[in-house]
Amino acid sequence: MNYQPGPGEAGPAEIQTAVPTPNLVQRVVMVFTSPTKLGEALTQASPWFWTLAIVAIVSAVGFFLIPQDVLQAAMEAQVAARGQEGQQAPDADTMMTIARFGGVGSALLFTFIGAVVIAGVLYLAFNVIFGQDNTFTQHLSGTAHVYWINLLGFLIVMPIWISKGEMTTQLGFGLLLPDAPETFVQHLMNSITLFGLWSSVALGAVESGLSGGRVTQGKAIGTVLVLYLIWVTFSAARATLFGA
Repeated sequence: MNYQPGPGEAGPAEIQTAVPTPNLVQRVVMVFTSPTKLGEALTQASPWFWTLAIVAIVSAVGFFLIPQDVLQAAMEAQVAARGQEGQQAPDADTMMTIARFGGVGSALLFTFIGAVVIAGVLYLAFNVIFGQDNTFTQHLSGTAHVYWINLLGFLIVMPIWISKGEMTTQLGFGLLLPDAPETFVQHLMNSITLFGLWSSVALGAVESGLSGGRVTQGKAIGTVLVLYLIWVTFSAARATLFGA
């Protein structure tokens, strides 16, 4: 007699086709090697908190380990860029305390805020404009995983900051500049980074996977790259007007 599954039980075909959700390590590897497949996997389960929390914690620890003289040089350069040299500034110890713990707090807090904002923009772009039915949590999960690419960029550029004694160097077109950026075009070049472009391409591929292929890789990647270029243009304008 053939066995018939009862109510709520999976049949043999469903058991055979069930695919286990990748664990955190597997998902991090996938964001570097096969982001489209990662997007497909995130339609089944969309973990994001610890994926993002680990990035925030590692970034905060890395910032805390930056030497004091590098932080001081960065703060002095920012004051000079904003034309505040003549204003009375707090003493050096107070400035370092603000820079040290303010930077650590920003790394912890703004990692989450940034991911939520990006996920919201992706929701508008892909759900409202392209008509997809992905949840906000799925977009947030994809964003959280792509943050690991940015974390790699931070860990690579941090030793460069320490060796050069400044924190303006970025791994991108800014390396072609002979001096620190001053004009809008120079700030724009410095804002477009290798890891920013890489993460944008990966995020577009993840979004294509989340759509189940309904949005092609080319369209998804192109959309995210346009959003990235809008952001770096805004960042360059802000840096030109108010200092980096």
